[in-house]
Amino acid sequence: MRRPLLSTVVLALVTGVGALVVLSAPGRRVPGSPTPYCTAVRVLFDSDERMWRAAEELRGDRRVREVRDERTQAQNHERLTAALREAGRDDLADAARVDRTPASLQVVEALGVDVEEFAGELRQQYRVNVVDVCEEPPEDVG
Repeated sequence: MRRPLLSTVVLALVTGVGALVVLSAPGRRVPGSPTPYCTAVRVLFDSDERMWRAAEELRGDRRVREVRDERTQAQNHERLTAALREAGRDDLADAARVDRTPASLQVVEALGVDVEEFAGELRQQYRVNVVDVCEEPPEDVG
């Protein structure tokens, strides 16, 4: 009983080490973020309806791991005005209008997808902001 179990463990270890050597071989680079959720790809829309439609389309895109943090114009307006008031800019908060505030969502690219290339393709249809949140702390405005 111990012999087959030991053989199985040894085989699993050899397979794991072999896979690690192959995947981390010099010159072998997998595009995409080195750390999951390190890149924030924020997509902006002129209306809530356009954001909801795009969210459904993007969920069907093989380059997308996840669509998250969907915010309506009203939600982004509330966050924006709160941030402006906190910064002492009541004048700007008072001037901000819901209909001029974009709806937004965040796209998390699938493993192996080059985020800059993907963002460039998204820019052909949408307004897109890309931030490396591991290097730059995110601004939580929208």
